[in-house]
Amino acid sequence: MSLILATLLLLLLHSNYAAGECNVCQSNQAACINSTSFYLCFGDDVPNTETLYHCKEGFDCTDLNAICVQSSSQRRPSCGDTSLCGMCSAHRNHLFACLSRTTFQMCYGAIRPIGQIGYCPQGLVCDANSDAICVLEELVESATCDVVDEGGDDGGGNDGSENTSTPGIGLTPQQVCSAMGQVGLYPTSPMDPYCKRYIYCYKENGIIKGVQYNCSSGSYYNVQLEQCVFNKPTYCL
Repeated sequence: MSLILATLLLLLLHSNYAAGECNVCQSNQAACINSTSFYLCFGDDVPNTETLYHCKEGFDCTDLNAICVQSSSQRRPSCGDTSLCGMCSAHRNHLFACLSRTTFQMCYGAIRPIGQIGYCPQGLVCDANSDAICVLEELVESATCDVVDEGGDDGGGNDGSENTSTPGIGLTPQQVCSAMGQVGLYPTSPMDPYCKRYIYCYKENGIIKGVQYNCSSGSYYNVQLEQCVFNKPTYCL
């Protein structure tokens, strides 16, 4: 009888884990965006993306009241595995690295990914077990980097697109610049947790315009300094 109960308990824990969703407000008012980082919800159904919080090393983001709970094989995090995120070594030939479920960056045999961030088309996810990079979601048992990024397949990279929405439910570069009302470099809305994207506001014929860009390889957008820096801010993934 005890063996049956133990089996049922394991099945229950597995089903709870499988049903978990990333970037969704939980009963503890936290929205886990990966296994160790989260936004707070403050009583709303939409995560507040102004500040990204991180669990201490060895702790996972969960739906429990404490939010961050010591890692355990019996208690999985609310949002999936991030151990291979940004790792060129996840692919057997170091061809590319998955930055989220739907974004990737090329490695070309190097240790770290470089260059522009790529986006998988709708219905496809980044899979480091395939040379195709993006494969049909239903064919993948588990995402290489289980982080939700709702940037879309156009993503607004370094092409200077003025109308591309920023990742998540937020403002376009043009809307951000119209709200700021002055030239400068500003964070995307919502803010990119990787701190790789920023919005450049400039004036053309007296009209303020906005374009989204990526920081160069190895640098990160610093909110306080309003520029890309090589020292990774503590709030960045």
